[in-house]
Amino acid sequence: MSEVKTDTQTTDAKKAGVGNVTIAVLPDIETKRANAEWPFDVGLVRLDRLIIDDSYQRPPHDYFIKDIASNFDETLVGTIDVSERKGTYFSVLDGQQRYHAMNLVGKTACYCSVYRNMSLADEAAFFYRKNRDRRTMKPYYAFRARVVANDPEAMQIQNLVEAQGFTLAPASNERDVIGAIVSIQRLYEMPTNNEREECISPALKTIRQSFYGRKESISSSILLGFGEFFREFSDEDLDFPVLWRVLEEMGPNVLLESARAIYIPVSGRQGFSGERMSKGLSVARIMAGAYNKAINPQRGGSPTSGGRLDMRRLS
Repeated sequence: MSEVKTDTQTTDAKKAGVGNVTIAVLPDIETKRANAEWPFDVGLVRLDRLIIDDSYQRPPHDYFIKDIASNFDETLVGTIDVSERKGTYFSVLDGQQRYHAMNLVGKTACYCSVYRNMSLADEAAFFYRKNRDRRTMKPYYAFRARVVANDPEAMQIQNLVEAQGFTLAPASNERDVIGAIVSIQRLYEMPTNNEREECISPALKTIRQSFYGRKESISSSILLGFGEFFREFSDEDLDFPVLWRVLEEMGPNVLLESARAIYIPVSGRQGFSGERMSKGLSVARIMAGAYNKAINPQRGGSPTSGGRLDMRRLS
C-alpha cells in the first residue's frame, strides 16, 4: 500500500487569490487519477476576489444573510461553488448568501470548490441545476438562468412572449410585464387539439387587444383560461374582432367572477371536496359562452364559418 504523506499544494490559482491548502498528498500517479475523478479543486479564495453575476444569480436575501451572520458558525459554512474567471476573479455559482454573511462577520477568505473553463452558459446551467428544487427559488430566477444557459425551450418561451410585446419578470405590473412564470410555461406545454403549435401567442395577443392595462389582465387564472380556450379552438373557429369586443366589454374581473361560480366546491354532498372544473377551464367556458351569445345566429353553427363554438369541447 502506498504511504500517504502531508504537503502544501501551490497552484497557479494561488497567484489569483487562492491561499495555501494543506492536503493529504497521494503518490503522483494516484493523485492524477484522483484529481481526474472530480471536476473541481478545493482551496481558500479571498472574498474580494469573488463576484456575483446578476445575469443569472437571484438577488440576495438580506434577512437570511443577517440571520446567518448573527448565528455564524464556521463549522457549518462548508465550501462555496465558484467558477474561475479571466482576470483572477471567481464568479459565485452557489453560496451567495454565505458569501455576503462572511463579509458581514469580517472573514477575509473562504473555502471554495473551484470550477474552471466554464462559459457563462455553463455557469447559469450549474446555478439552475443546483437551485431548481429549492423552495426559496422563485420561478422567474430559475427561468432566467435557463435562458442564460441557452436552454432551447426557455429561449423559445421568452421569444414568444416578447414577440407579443410582453416581458417576463419576478412580478407583474398589470400591463406588459408578466410575473406568472409557471403559468406561461404551462401555456407553452399545453397539447393542442388543433393546428396550433403553442398557446402563448394567441393568448397574449388577445389579452393585449381586449384587457391591456386592466387589473388582473395578466393574472395566472386569465393566462391559463386563455390557454385552455385556444388549445381547443383554432383561428378558423373564431371571429377575432367579436371575441376581442366581447372580452373588452366584460373585463378581466367580471370574467374571473363569472368563472368562480362554476369552479367553487359543490355543496350538499357528504365527503365531496372536489371542484366542478379547473380554474383555467372555467374561464375558458365563460369566454366561449359569451362569444356564442355575441355571434349572429344566422351565421349557423359551423365552426369553420365563424359560427358558434362547440361548448362540449370544454367539458
